[in-house]
Amino acid sequence: MGLNVKGKLLTGQEAQEKINNDKLKQASRVDLSDQEIQFVLSKLRQSNYKGDEFETFYIIFSKLSNLIKK
Repeated sequence: MGLNVKGKLLTGQEAQEKINNDKLKQASRVDLSDQEIQFVLSKLRQSNYKGDEFETFYIIFSKLSNLIKK
């Protein structure tokens, strides 16, 4: 069975790799509900951070806060 990708016909191993890569990209997307994001943010707030960890905390906290649907 062949796979047509942008006018190029992929067969065999190439087609299988393309299908696997597409599935992997799709599976790596994470959709979190507002409740789940709030839960993670509350747990992040409760933790203690030292030195460089605080910078990482702030970056992650900011990104998650921006994901909450307004």
